[in-house]
Amino acid sequence: MLKIGEYLIIRDFIKHKSLLLMDHEKKNHAKTGIAINNYATIEIAGRTYYLVPTNMFKAIIERNLRIASTKFPKKFGTGDAKDVIEAIYDLEPWFDLERFIETLRTEQFCYAIEVINGKINEKLLRIDLYRDIKANKNGGFDFIGGIFHCYKHFSFEGKPLSTSKEINDIEHPKELLFKIIKTFFLGNITIVDELTSYSEIEINEKEKLRLVFYYEKNTEVFFVKTAHRI
Repeated sequence: MLKIGEYLIIRDFIKHKSLLLMDHEKKNHAKTGIAINNYATIEIAGRTYYLVPTNMFKAIIERNLRIASTKFPKKFGTGDAKDVIEAIYDLEPWFDLERFIETLRTEQFCYAIEVINGKINEKLLRIDLYRDIKANKNGGFDFIGGIFHCYKHFSFEGKPLSTSKEINDIEHPKELLFKIIKTFFLGNITIVDELTSYSEIEINEKEKLRLVFYYEKNTEVFFVKTAHRI
């Protein structure tokens, strides 16, 4: 349940971090405030986490991606990120596709933060829809970072959720968001280098989920790069 005191602390903390990121990334604007209705809490192993998504992130992860993957299955698993985005765009087209691609790349994210006894754990995770898309050697485009890069390794009702044909069903696209948060905060961490680490949790006796994340040391914010089973 959302507690107003914790909400106010988190709101101010996120505003501060967003302004630091805007300055570091030399952007002209940043989302520094998220509607209170978007705040949600989840409990994992007795610990409380706040999810703070933008409107568009929330709509896509909770609704649009599931519908698009069912309605336009041929747009998924093609090796081209633009096909995936086009499937989502075609549900509710509201301006040209290239502008939509840029909109999703710019400031569409979910922050995840832990609250312990009314105090913030300053280990802040940012889960973008994607950080960028870049051309690949096959003539298509790849998602760079964010949850859409993670979705390459997962599926819903036997249908791919991103560019890869890999089938690993999850109950709902939103489920991956919870898995990412659990792995980041509760998993066993291995440091790869100064900026990159990965964390792992057991899925079952034979498999683990590995989350790879990037640390932006100037702002002390962690960014999701990918997640997959091992």
